[in-house]
Amino acid sequence: MRYFMYLILLMSLAFGADVNKKLYSEHNASSEIQRIRTLISNNTSTDDEQQNKISIQKLFLNKIEVLSSTPIKEVIKPYKLPKTRVLDQKEFLKYFDNVAENLNQMYLHEKNSKLLHKRLASVKEQLKALSPNEKDEVLQAQLQYAYLKWKEIFNDRKVQQYKTYLENEKRHFKKSFTDAKIEVKTLEKNRDKQNAILQNLYQKKIYLELRLEKEAILVAAKKKINEDLNETSLLSDLTDEKKNWKYNFVLDELKHVNAKISNAIKMKNDTLILRQIKNLQEEKLEDYILTRDIMLSLAADLSVEDKKMFDLHMTMLEWLKYEHIGDLTAILYDFEAWVNKLYVEAVKIINAPLFYQNDKPVLFSDFLTMFLTIFIGILLAKFYKRRVNAAQKRINFIQKQSFKIIGNIGYYIIVLVTIAISLNNIGLDLSSLSLVAGALSVGIGFGLKEVVGNFVSGIILMVERSVKIGDFVEIENGISGNIIDIRMRSVTIKTSANIDIVVPNSSLVQQSFINYTLEESVRRLSIPFTVAYGVSFEEVNEILLDALEKSDLKHIRNSKEYKTEIIMSGMDERGVNYTLFVFVNTYGPNARSSFFRLVYKTLLEHKLPIPSPRLEVNMSHEEKAHFSRDN
Repeated sequence: MRYFMYLILLMSLAFGADVNKKLYSEHNASSEIQRIRTLISNNTSTDDEQQNKISIQKLFLNKIEVLSSTPIKEVIKPYKLPKTRVLDQKEFLKYFDNVAENLNQMYLHEKNSKLLHKRLASVKEQLKALSPNEKDEVLQAQLQYAYLKWKEIFNDRKVQQYKTYLENEKRHFKKSFTDAKIEVKTLEKNRDKQNAILQNLYQKKIYLELRLEKEAILVAAKKKINEDLNETSLLSDLTDEKKNWKYNFVLDELKHVNAKISNAIKMKNDTLILRQIKNLQEEKLEDYILTRDIMLSLAADLSVEDKKMFDLHMTMLEWLKYEHIGDLTAILYDFEAWVNKLYVEAVKIINAPLFYQNDKPVLFSDFLTMFLTIFIGILLAKFYKRRVNAAQKRINFIQKQSFKIIGNIGYYIIVLVTIAISLNNIGLDLSSLSLVAGALSVGIGFGLKEVVGNFVSGIILMVERSVKIGDFVEIENGISGNIIDIRMRSVTIKTSANIDIVVPNSSLVQQSFINYTLEESVRRLSIPFTVAYGVSFEEVNEILLDALEKSDLKHIRNSKEYKTEIIMSGMDERGVNYTLFVFVNTYGPNARSSFFRLVYKTLLEHKLPIPSPRLEVNMSHEEKAHFSRDN
């Protein structure tokens, strides 16, 4: 059943009613109108609804008959150009307005054609939706479509007339433009008079707007406090002429002044158009662009109708510019004008005050200058720090730690001074920052205590020099390694596993730690070892010292102060305990390993017995007997 209904719907769409082309055919329209008129006359129904349909059908039919029998008239109103002389500026302006008016009419008819085309498409869709059996509705829709089609035909022919006229008029218009005599002095006098008129009108407009605002405030003040003071209720009270005749009187005066302003701008634009013609004749594109900007700035106060004609005048001037000067040159000048306009707008934004500080306007450019100053200051601080770090490679009599202190302190001083100068440039009184500093001290005491503590500890470490870059340290949690960097908040330690550990400065100030290279780089290593009983001390001492002397291990040799020696440190059940004392210039986790390897290798080569750990177990006779039975 469902597919059957779909089939019926498709058939109704496929065989729906269509338009009657004979009704808008120039050859068949008359006979078709008579046929339909006879058909309508034969309908003798007395039903009111049917009579209404017949009346509508007759109305459309009469309109179609009038349109089909009306010849298409010439709609162009050309300007009669003199054949023997060139146009003066007044005549050329009239000619210019005439062409603009015809151009405007062409645009209006083109717009009307688009609207008619949409309405025809809508009526055609309605016809397709109707069944051929619905004769009255189909006839009414066909008549409506034919009427709209005749209007479209007439409208399209008018558009074609305007296009043909304007196309043929181009040559005459360009010649008149080239030969027109423009008197610059007269234009300047007219411009000055029009500027004075406009200035007076704008002053009157401002006065009326203030009066209007005053009347609106008085009306709002008269309303009770508990009443609704929304915009709709207030506007309804203001527009009531009986209650507020003053407000409406001032409003009418303001409308009258606005109309005068629009008319004055229109007259001034006529003068400026002639000025533009002169600029184009002399190919002064800079003056042309400047005058165009003035005309565009005045266009906002034009009435709706005057604004339409103004747009057409601007379109014609632009066309003349491209035709007379050339496309490429005009495009380049337009691009240059756009760039200049963009630059002017950017300068306005940059120089616009954002707020006022101590009665001094703070501009957007001030903020740009502030950020640029801070940015340059940071770059200078980084450059200074890099130069100080590079100097430590050339200067040997100053320790690395001193370079680090100079670099870090100088960096922060440059940044802080730059920020202070930047804030002072935007008008911020730095003396008032004492209050802010007092408030910050409270916040530091609670929330930023650890941060400030680490910062102060970093300064203490740099000044006290209890640690410096390159020192080998061991802190309480067993971490050991070389100091590779000291910052204002933390110290970086690189361990033997090549791991960088960041330790807060306060940990090194408040807790104890071991610095193996604080005062001197020379350190004594203790290498303990054990030899079995039966070997004399002299033999052990001679063998190991000789082996150490012949080795390539780095240690201090032939020094009375730092003498290498072996001592006997004790005896136990395994053997005799010895300790080798050797002094080295560097210290690290792997320093003792090399000497342990040397001792072990030397003992093996000379077959000196190295005792191994032993465990003696004493058992009673009963335990021995029990152990024997179990095995």
